[in-house]
Amino acid sequence: MDDAGVQWSELPPEIWSSVGKHIHNHIDAVRFRSVCRSWRSSVPPFPQTSPPLRLRFPSPLITTSLSVDAFLSQSTIYRLAPLDHQPNPKVSSSSSPRRNGRLVKLEKSELGKMRFLHPLSKRPIRCNLEDVSEEHNEFNLLDLRINELAISYSLKYTDTTCVPGIAKIVVLPNSTAPDVKDCTIIAVFEDGRLGFARSGDEKWTLIDEQNFHYDDVIVYNQQYYTVDRWGTVFWIDSSMRLVQFSPPLIGLGHQKHLVECDGELLVIDRFLDKERQFQQPITIVDDAQHPFAIPVRRPPYDSLARAVDFKAHKLDQEWGTWVELKNLRNRSIILGNDCCFSVEASEFEGCKENCIYYTDANDAEFSKRSTIRVFDLEGRRSETY
Repeated sequence: MDDAGVQWSELPPEIWSSVGKHIHNHIDAVRFRSVCRSWRSSVPPFPQTSPPLRLRFPSPLITTSLSVDAFLSQSTIYRLAPLDHQPNPKVSSSSSPRRNGRLVKLEKSELGKMRFLHPLSKRPIRCNLEDVSEEHNEFNLLDLRINELAISYSLKYTDTTCVPGIAKIVVLPNSTAPDVKDCTIIAVFEDGRLGFARSGDEKWTLIDEQNFHYDDVIVYNQQYYTVDRWGTVFWIDSSMRLVQFSPPLIGLGHQKHLVECDGELLVIDRFLDKERQFQQPITIVDDAQHPFAIPVRRPPYDSLARAVDFKAHKLDQEWGTWVELKNLRNRSIILGNDCCFSVEASEFEGCKENCIYYTDANDAEFSKRSTIRVFDLEGRRSETY
């Protein structure tokens, strides 16, 4: 090969198919297939529906004979930035072009349409990016530099109706590629129970029937991990059994979160000004005319528990002890209602390093009154974003 190299479209055909097998999201598939006719013919169009995981009325909150299918909905969190690296005119000229990144959360509906969600919840929002055409209310993702940051999932009866009673779910395999025919989901219910279901199941199976104190679940290094309210991290093996991975954190916080930060698994301890309120199981009437009219008792917004402090902890696996982290360096943590992840602060416009971004409302309580807040780990203070 000479110094000039070769054109992408002239690469050997066996390379095309090999690369195509590692494409696991819709936007990468579109980019790959847009290079040339040969590349487009080597990879099939990305599927327009979610993986075939169907459950029969799987809400842990409701007891009824009504049979309604729930489908698995996937959302992807991206960093979007201009391809030409031109600075944003609203940002100081001294700012690095790398800081022009925007955090965007996109969900693909059952019909294959893409829509924007709030970055910290599953609620649809109207897009306000400058790249959107005011006339057509759309923008071209191929005109932007895109980095996938995280994937989250939810169970829904319709595109706008989530299955109530579920705090968070994770999925393996965590992909909607064409060859994914079976997957397993693990859920933390709002009352603290831990359960799982596989494709075709008609009910949840509890992993630990004796305890109701689990706070979060995550896929880390292609394995399931969960954490209880005392900060004990468990690995969930292939038989859906809990294997203790860490000693208790013995943190005094009210809620624990699991997040991967710079390749390491962290536990974030959230301190509240009051105890959390949990929804109670309810029974509904089998009404064929209103199969999705599911009454859920929710506390008023003004009575929600508010976060007053956060602490970040990393497990020292050599000594088997927890170490509090007071400096995340250039990283910041996003605590979403359906997904927790970390970002490099220098790559996002207006993002502060060594901070935790969060909201006090869970997804069932999320409304227009809900706000994003930022907690500074070093300064130990919180403010509205």
